[in-house]
Amino acid sequence: MAAARELAGFSQRELAERLGIHRSALTRVELGQRQLDALELARIAELLGRTVEWFLTAPAETFASRRAGISADQDVQRLEDVLDRVSRDVELLADVGALPLAAAALQSGVTTLAEAEAGAAEARVLLGCGDGPLADLQAVVERLGLLAFSLDLGPGVIDGGYLRTGQVGVALVNGAADAGRRRFNLAHELGHHLLADEYTADFGLGSGRSEREALIDAFAIHFLMPRSSVRSRWAELSGEWEHPRQRLIVLAAEYQVSWSAAVSHALTLELISRAEFDQLRVQRPTSGDYLEVRGARFAQELRPPALAPAYAQAAMRAYRRGVISADRVVELLHGTVTLDDLPTPHQMPIEALAPEFEGSFDRDR
Repeated sequence: MAAARELAGFSQRELAERLGIHRSALTRVELGQRQLDALELARIAELLGRTVEWFLTAPAETFASRRAGISADQDVQRLEDVLDRVSRDVELLADVGALPLAAAALQSGVTTLAEAEAGAAEARVLLGCGDGPLADLQAVVERLGLLAFSLDLGPGVIDGGYLRTGQVGVALVNGAADAGRRRFNLAHELGHHLLADEYTADFGLGSGRSEREALIDAFAIHFLMPRSSVRSRWAELSGEWEHPRQRLIVLAAEYQVSWSAAVSHALTLELISRAEFDQLRVQRPTSGDYLEVRGARFAQELRPPALAPAYAQAAMRAYRRGVISADRVVELLHGTVTLDDLPTPHQMPIEALAPEFEGSFDRDR
């Protein structure tokens, strides 16, 4: 209760006044010394912008990705809050049998960059997708049991977060980032999902969190830009473009990664020297530069709001079966549909409801 109040920006005095109770009474509520009735709880939930369920169920074990260079003012709590809500919606659809999804995992315990790269290659094998550029990353990761969401959380919020609910993973990326960064962030969350490092006791023993995140970053870039594929393509482009900057523009567009990711990976693969890296990293291409190089341009994947395809389908399936209301499915789909867009729910024959009441009939006799 206290956490929800603070996140909503209320002092105890302000919230107590809104509720029409004395501040000491609210203090006792937050200390667990005074119980609430249903109407009081509903009123507090409304004022704090929460659902009643949020106060009654324990949150899933969750974490947000905390990458190097995060400034103190970035809003980690905001992302975790939204991620918690999304995961509860996923659990709801799973509980009503509308969201079947296969799980996948790799061998955990990755401790070196080489092992992270090998994990990325293994993920590609699971997908059977070869080592070329990957399009529609949101659908790709879903085949590995990861439901991916891109929502605009604002420029001050952390890049992404991941949590596991049962055998299914839920990833949330901040849609306020550019397209290349959104894809990298999703690949990063896929690393958390497949390597399950947060739940493996021997992962990263003796290492700090920044080192662990560096391993996940290595998984992400090698998943998006496999070494052999990039080297082969670089050799092809060398015969066409003399300057490495033009070759990198083509690579960034084809593999749909950010400029900083493309330049850093080229240095890692020893395609460019350290001196070239220092020059190129600040020579960020414009949209015109991408167009000039054979019309290369970015596809705008994960433009917010972007919902996991299986999740959106499950929400509609639950609505059609009459398991959830029209208002609820619009809420679950984050405004990507309106009430006018919804089809008519299937009519359930009365005979299908009979098993639900047979026990009651027997007890009433």
